[in-house]
Amino acid sequence: MKRPGNYAIVISAIAIVAITASLYGGQGGGETWFKGATIDAIEQNLAIALQTPSAGMQASASQVIRDLKSLLPDQEFPRLVIPLMAIVKDEGADVPARMVAALALHELQSSKGDFAIERVAQFTGNERMKHLCSWLTYQRLQKDAPASKAADLVVE
Repeated sequence: MKRPGNYAIVISAIAIVAITASLYGGQGGGETWFKGATIDAIEQNLAIALQTPSAGMQASASQVIRDLKSLLPDQEFPRLVIPLMAIVKDEGADVPARMVAALALHELQSSKGDFAIERVAQFTGNERMKHLCSWLTYQRLQKDAPASKAADLVVE
């Protein structure tokens, strides 16, 4: 049984993001885009959208997360990591939705999410997911490599 209230919440969250981005899109980057309560509400609504059985809703919510992360790079969105991981790891889920969820999870830069992407790259039966997750893992390792080399030099 589908709950129509969830769709209304998700559409409201997407509308809030779209309207706010269009209103503040041309202004300077030093301003605060959202207040804490608004970010919490958006994050909660996106988590609900990621848990719906609709692949289209999951993909849309994942793309909104990517857009939000580009608007708010310092925001961590911790409540979205686990629902995104569930989509990425679900072998029965729609592959395009899994791919967008993997991209969103990668952009959140959480250690749990990066580990899940690495495991999917190793163990998935889908070649497209394996290829995407392998590249995302490679990118993360490339990004982490200079920092670890610098840390090794400082320790010695």
